[in-house]
Amino acid sequence: MFTSTKRSRPVSSRKPRPPQPPRRSWGRVVAWVFLFLFLFSLGAAGGAAYYVYQHYSRDLPDYTLVKDYRPNLITRVYARDGQLIGEFFTERRIIVPYSRLPRHLILAFLAAEDARFFEHPGIDLMGIVRAFLENVKAGEIVQGGSTITQQVVKSILLTSEKSYDRKLREAILAYRLENYMSKEELLLLYLNHIYLGNGAYGVEAAALEYFGKNVEDLDLAEAAMLAGLPKAPSRYAPTNNPLRAKERQYYVLNRMVEAGFIGSEEAQRALNQPLSFKSSRPQRYDDVGYYTDYVRQLLEERYGRDPLYTAGFRVYTSADVELHKVARQAIESGLQDLYRRHGFRGVLRNLTAKEIEPFCQQQLGSMEKYPPLKGRLQTAVVVQPERGGTGPVVRFGNDYGMLTRDSAPGDDRATARSRQILSRLRLGDVVQVRLMERTSGRYQWQVSLNPDPMAQAALVYLENYTGKVRVIMGGKDYRDSVFNRAVQAKRQPGSAFKAIIYAAAVEKGYGPQTTLLDEPISLPGGRRGEYWTPKNYDSRFYGPMSLASALAQSRNLPTVRLLVSIGLPPVIDLAKAVGLSTEIYPNYSSALGSSEVTLLDLTRAYSSFPTEGKLAAPIVIERLENREGRILEEAQPQLRQVMSPRTGKIMTELLAGVVRRGTGQKVLALKRPMGGKTGTTNNTRDAWFIGFTPSVTAGVWVGMDDERSLGARETGSQAAAPIFIRFMQEALANQPVEAFPELPATLFAGTRQAPVDYEASDGDDDYYEEEEVEIPVRLVPTARGNFFQRDLGE
Repeated sequence: MFTSTKRSRPVSSRKPRPPQPPRRSWGRVVAWVFLFLFLFSLGAAGGAAYYVYQHYSRDLPDYTLVKDYRPNLITRVYARDGQLIGEFFTERRIIVPYSRLPRHLILAFLAAEDARFFEHPGIDLMGIVRAFLENVKAGEIVQGGSTITQQVVKSILLTSEKSYDRKLREAILAYRLENYMSKEELLLLYLNHIYLGNGAYGVEAAALEYFGKNVEDLDLAEAAMLAGLPKAPSRYAPTNNPLRAKERQYYVLNRMVEAGFIGSEEAQRALNQPLSFKSSRPQRYDDVGYYTDYVRQLLEERYGRDPLYTAGFRVYTSADVELHKVARQAIESGLQDLYRRHGFRGVLRNLTAKEIEPFCQQQLGSMEKYPPLKGRLQTAVVVQPERGGTGPVVRFGNDYGMLTRDSAPGDDRATARSRQILSRLRLGDVVQVRLMERTSGRYQWQVSLNPDPMAQAALVYLENYTGKVRVIMGGKDYRDSVFNRAVQAKRQPGSAFKAIIYAAAVEKGYGPQTTLLDEPISLPGGRRGEYWTPKNYDSRFYGPMSLASALAQSRNLPTVRLLVSIGLPPVIDLAKAVGLSTEIYPNYSSALGSSEVTLLDLTRAYSSFPTEGKLAAPIVIERLENREGRILEEAQPQLRQVMSPRTGKIMTELLAGVVRRGTGQKVLALKRPMGGKTGTTNNTRDAWFIGFTPSVTAGVWVGMDDERSLGARETGSQAAAPIFIRFMQEALANQPVEAFPELPATLFAGTRQAPVDYEASDGDDDYYEEEEVEIPVRLVPTARGNFFQRDLGE
């Protein structure tokens, strides 16, 4: 038996205590409560975030479209030699590949807009906090919290609406876009799309606009200045506010140093570097503005306005830039001569003293683009009338000029009258002046009264066999008036239309020797039911004369009788065939040019004579390419027969006779074979000359926009032919002398056979003057053909 060796404890007499419950820990309870609340809040936040994400993800734009985004591009227009002569755009943007972007340009934009661009997923929370702190410190908004990706989303996929809804949608799209496109693709899209002021979109357009160079040629100082523009492009544009632009440049360079992109010494050198600003935008308005504007009109008709300004077409034209300069100079000289013959025409308008300052301030906008240059015309206002021996002082923009007593050119009578005009000029009179010399005194310019602020001229020049239109000058200065008188103005051609009537007669078998009567004639259908009695310019009558002489001397009465003989339908049909697009009135006054035409149409019509009756389709746009370089149009010369070769050859010889012995004799100064015709309308409102060689044709019109008279005896020979001569002297300077083909005797066979009479009859110089056309109101022929045939001896 095993006994225990343990000593037993004495038994206590006290009653044992019941077991105590465990002591509670309040800290642990609070912890569990907070844990519960945290998890609940986290779940609620997650649920709310999920709800918000799902809610604002609905109806979002398709972000995948950004990769195929086609931004608005410039349509660029080129001359025949490849010179850039015009641009059409709503956003002046030129796309460049990533390889052309210099590294310092990329770093400058990253420093200014999104330094952590290559680190964040589209939304930069650290950047938002940093921007908040910087803005609080500065007391104004100096940094934004949007990433470059968010800016891409806002500008391409969303609107610029300022709301929390738009911000949430922007963040969602930015995150998705970061997972769809590479960082380089997003950055390239941003730099090609962003607006940088002065109408420039993208870094290439901005580099050309501000510095006149391509983006890859920008240095650090220039790149930093561009990178400072996105915040407020117009406000910080260096051409608008150089001081603010410099402040932004400093900010960008400082941010580049803070980000570790460049060193402080490099930044200081860039900051100290002087910058020069020079735009490379073409000054198309000076000489070829009318041509490029006509190109715009043609493209709008074919493709519509929106594609023209956004599709980025490349347009290769037939325009000759140098010949446009020659045309402008010829027109200026011709109008100057017109002034010398007639003197100053008067004041354009009068301003009150309060209107002078706003008028001059309004001029500043155009003067920034087209600064005053010696020899140019300028609209100015008199701010100080003549005092004693001091001439009137005029102002244009912020420049001043003085009109001197001997500044108005002309003959003695015209000069005396012009000096009287100077003494009569009053405060607020608006006149056109010519800038003669820049001076260093109180008044920056010496100026003269402009020859004629109202007279205008237009010129067209084209190739006969190709139809390529080399020159379209629609006025004396595109900057002053964009109305294109070469293609838009419809004016009466006067005797220049006679070539169409004589061509229609030759088509019907008439020949150069056909006898016409230069005798009075009266036709029914005049004003108030009276007979219409046309007249010759010199009011003389020379009886029987050959058809060739009647055209060479531009006699009205034989032409009217000829039209009565052949009838109106053949003339109207031929006019349409040779390209006259305007209505030809069905009346006998059409013989004297009462139907309105455009200069381009009439010049083309004359080009069909030296080509033996073939008319070339006009070519203004030779090739049209889309933004990828794919050819959309390519014009090829197309000739169609519009009259018989016989008629073309005879008309060429007849119109060469006009130059040799008729109203176009001044053109003999060119010393080469030339055909052509003058034209003058009633009261010398319009003066024309259309002339051609075997290869080219040119047309000139001179007149007033308000159809006032050019002045006494300002005929086509006097006002238009000299402009034609000046232009053709230069246009043909390097061209070989071409002779018209000799005509076989059989071409002159007809009912009356005799040598072609180009010689003028005895008489004074008025015999060769251009007729003044007297045009009745819509004279409609009546059915009395036999009477007219008897008169013509037919």
